[in-house]
Amino acid sequence: TRFFKKQNSAPRFKSKKNNVQSYTTKQTNENIAVVGNKMKLPKLGLVRFAKSREVKGRILNATVRRNPSG
Repeated sequence: TRFFKKQNSAPRFKSKKNNVQSYTTKQTNENIAVVGNKMKLPKLGLVRFAKSREVKGRILNATVRRNPSG
Protein backbone atom coordinates (compact mmCIF):
# COMPACT_ATOMS: atom_id res chain seq x y z
CA THR A 1 0.00 0.00 0.00
CA ARG A 2 0.98 3.65 -0.35
CA PHE A 3 1.42 4.06 3.43
CA PHE A 4 4.13 1.41 3.71
CA LYS A 5 5.91 2.82 0.63
CA LYS A 6 6.06 6.21 2.49
CA GLN A 7 3.91 7.87 -0.21
CA ASN A 8 0.97 8.75 2.07
CA SER A 9 0.36 9.47 5.75
CA ALA A 10 -1.24 7.03 8.20
CA PRO A 11 -4.81 5.86 7.52
CA ARG A 12 -7.61 7.98 9.03
CA PHE A 13 -10.15 6.79 11.60
CA LYS A 14 -13.32 6.52 9.50
CA SER A 15 -16.42 4.44 8.99
CA LYS A 16 -18.95 4.27 6.16
CA LYS A 17 -21.78 3.29 8.51
CA ASN A 18 -21.29 5.50 11.58
CA ASN A 19 -19.92 9.03 11.73
CA VAL A 20 -19.23 8.86 15.50
CA GLN A 21 -15.53 8.15 15.94
CA SER A 22 -15.29 5.82 18.91
CA TYR A 23 -13.57 2.69 20.20
CA THR A 24 -15.19 0.33 22.73
CA THR A 25 -13.56 -2.58 24.54
CA LYS A 26 -14.72 -5.07 27.16
CA GLN A 27 -12.89 -6.20 30.28
CA THR A 28 -11.19 -9.58 29.77
CA ASN A 29 -8.16 -10.89 31.66
CA GLU A 30 -7.64 -7.55 33.44
CA ASN A 31 -6.80 -5.78 30.17
CA ILE A 32 -8.24 -2.41 31.35
CA ALA A 33 -6.24 -0.73 34.11
CA VAL A 34 -5.94 2.77 35.57
CA VAL A 35 -2.36 4.00 35.97
CA GLY A 36 -2.27 7.47 37.52
CA ASN A 37 -4.22 9.79 35.21
CA LYS A 38 -3.93 7.34 32.30
CA MET A 39 -5.92 4.25 31.35
CA LYS A 40 -4.30 1.19 29.77
CA LEU A 41 -6.44 -0.13 26.91
CA PRO A 42 -5.83 -2.95 24.45
CA LYS A 43 -4.89 -1.77 20.91
CA LEU A 44 -4.37 1.83 22.15
CA GLY A 45 -1.97 1.47 25.07
CA LEU A 46 -1.91 4.28 27.65
CA VAL A 47 -4.58 6.96 27.06
CA ARG A 48 -4.87 10.14 29.16
CA PHE A 49 -8.22 10.88 30.73
CA ALA A 50 -9.66 13.52 33.07
CA LYS A 51 -9.51 11.86 36.47
CA SER A 52 -11.58 13.83 38.98
CA ARG A 53 -11.70 11.10 41.65
CA GLU A 54 -10.43 7.59 42.30
CA VAL A 55 -12.02 4.76 40.32
CA LYS A 56 -13.73 2.32 42.70
CA GLY A 57 -14.68 -1.23 41.80
CA ARG A 58 -14.00 -3.00 38.51
CA ILE A 59 -14.12 -1.41 35.07
CA LEU A 60 -16.33 -3.62 32.91
CA ASN A 61 -15.97 -1.76 29.60
CA ALA A 62 -14.46 1.43 28.23
CA THR A 63 -15.41 3.70 25.33
CA VAL A 64 -13.06 6.29 23.89
CA ARG A 65 -14.66 8.95 21.69
CA ARG A 66 -12.94 11.51 19.53
CA ASN A 67 -14.73 14.79 18.87
CA PRO A 68 -13.77 17.68 16.57
CA SER A 69 -13.26 20.17 19.41
CA GLY A 70 -10.42 18.08 20.83
